[in-house]
Amino acid sequence: MEPLLNQRKMWLKHPQLWSFVRFASGVLGLLCYALSSSFNSLFGKWNLLKTFLYCVFSFIICTAVLFVKVSHGPGSLRLKTHLAFLVLMITSFYSFYFDKAVNGKPDAYSIASCAAFAVMFLGLSRHSHCGFEVDLLYFFLAALTIQLMRIKWVFGILGACYSYALIMIHSCVDAQQEINGYHGVPEEPHVIQVDPPELLLNSSITQDSAITEVDSHWQEVNNDFALIKPGLLSSLKALKKQNRKLLGLLYGQSLMEPFHLDDNLLIDMLPCEIINNINETFKMALAAGYEKECCHLYSNCRREFLQQFLSELELKHTPEDHNVFITHNILSWNRTFKIAFRVLFLYERRLCDRIFLGFSSVGDLSFVLACKELTTHLLNFVNTIVVDIRSPPAMFRRVVSMFEELNDMITELESLFPDQAGASLRNDAIKAKRRLGEKIRDVFKNLENLIHCDSAIADVPGGIEPITRDVMNGLGAIVRVMPMIEKAFKEYPITTCPSFPAMIAWMIELLENHLEAKYKIYTGTSLDYVAMMNNIMYIKLETLKHFPSARLIDFGRVKRYSFAEILGDDWIQKHTKKFQKNLEDYQRSSWNEVLGLLKLDNNNESLAKDVAIESMKEKLELFNIQFEEICCTQSKWFGSYEIRKEIIVSVENMLLPAYGSFIGRLQDVLGKASYDYIQYGMLEIKARLNRLFLGGKRMSR
Repeated sequence: MEPLLNQRKMWLKHPQLWSFVRFASGVLGLLCYALSSSFNSLFGKWNLLKTFLYCVFSFIICTAVLFVKVSHGPGSLRLKTHLAFLVLMITSFYSFYFDKAVNGKPDAYSIASCAAFAVMFLGLSRHSHCGFEVDLLYFFLAALTIQLMRIKWVFGILGACYSYALIMIHSCVDAQQEINGYHGVPEEPHVIQVDPPELLLNSSITQDSAITEVDSHWQEVNNDFALIKPGLLSSLKALKKQNRKLLGLLYGQSLMEPFHLDDNLLIDMLPCEIINNINETFKMALAAGYEKECCHLYSNCRREFLQQFLSELELKHTPEDHNVFITHNILSWNRTFKIAFRVLFLYERRLCDRIFLGFSSVGDLSFVLACKELTTHLLNFVNTIVVDIRSPPAMFRRVVSMFEELNDMITELESLFPDQAGASLRNDAIKAKRRLGEKIRDVFKNLENLIHCDSAIADVPGGIEPITRDVMNGLGAIVRVMPMIEKAFKEYPITTCPSFPAMIAWMIELLENHLEAKYKIYTGTSLDYVAMMNNIMYIKLETLKHFPSARLIDFGRVKRYSFAEILGDDWIQKHTKKFQKNLEDYQRSSWNEVLGLLKLDNNNESLAKDVAIESMKEKLELFNIQFEEICCTQSKWFGSYEIRKEIIVSVENMLLPAYGSFIGRLQDVLGKASYDYIQYGMLEIKARLNRLFLGGKRMSR
């Protein structure tokens, strides 16, 4: 007997049944009323206009009762009062004119229409609460009873029985609604289904052995969860309506730098009555033993909110076109990660504690399940970025920013998910941080591969090689984020490298060795020394630069680092000596032979005067030819401003004194006739030297 009773209750509660009953009774009532004598008495005979208007009116009524949504009535009490008054006036005028116009006994169509309309408003009162549905139900039951009594007073008993049956059905359904704390069947929410692991759910629920005692009212709740679920969904639906305000506030704040939003503000935006209502509804279900079901419903509801938040910030998963797209996604990830861990998860934690007050284990598990999907999505994005970055030096700073954010949030993650339910999330976060740390640490390996893959042919004759710029730019990016780099090296060390400064020094040495091997094709032309000096000078100037710390710029405090501070004075001095050696090698290979022609043989005084003069003429002629050849060739070579200045000054200091002494001796011997052999004056020699290393500009005589 009891199973049959429960089956009837379930049957009476089914929403599709009441939708069909409302629609069918509405169609039947409108059709019978159109055929009844009451209609003809009130509105006269049918014509085309009346038929059209009645069809439109009937279509509107049938559509409304079929597709009516869950409603708790108008939000304003004043509007609800006026609506009830309007219905009262309409029914009063209808009753007045009906009594005045209708004479005699009613026909069967009039009786059937009243009975059908009564059933329609009974079904409508099950789904909507605008304040007049029950009144109209009573009105049509009274009209039905009066019309039956007009036929014969005994038939009034039938009307009374019919009215009693409908009123009892209404009272039974209404009582069940009050037990569930629910009015109307809401639509099922569209949520992301992520089924929790059964073992994790059972172990977490059983941790809280002491369940808070509730009063006897909750203990009498029907154990069928299908009767309780609508109340839970209804209370969660009120919470979901508040999500739009929170999403707008979060999205607006996410566009501001620096981001600042207090999670207290979010929790204060929720009306207390909503939270209290949800707490009472869940308390009823939990007391009846539905921990898993409550956990599932709540976590699904909150996951939907977090998914909407993720969609608002447009964090995508699959890279398309590459560096710009990844840069945008990393910036979105940083913004999302900050908001999620500094505000959103704290808000969800506080909300969970208030809703599951007295049921801490259920609240802990619900919080983990609600936040797990977003957390996993953010951590999986880290793994995607680590795999998809195709030019690590170019994206290095972005990767470090992710490592920095994740490093800062590890402690907060442990405090948010401290129990066994959050153990997998903590492990995933630690693994993601490790992958980022190893990616950062491997930036030196990437630079090393960049050097090894460089072409063996020089791109610019004697100029600064692109590989030099790329490697030094990569090292500069490393220096900008030096604190995080050092942390990554300490946590994930490289066994072949004793320290971070030693790794930078080794990388520069590897680059210079590669350049020396590359410039061996210029051996014998002095261009190899000029090329090395250009690149060594560029490296030196880069090492003396002070790079601002990217971390501290965000907070308005700029701390600067330089290679010189990292590598030390000994390295700088050693590098300067390497430059000087290349300069000396250049002087020897380019100008030693020329300088040899300008030497005066003071020890050979026994030579005849004519022989000495001819020797000086021959040396000067050879000097002019070789000087012209050197200047024409080296004017096409490239040299930076610093290199040109260093080389020209050193050559002038070496060449001009020797040349001045030589032509002075020639003038002493030949007098004015010496000008026939002197092709360059001292100023012309200096001018020619100043045109060296102009990178392709031709000298004009």
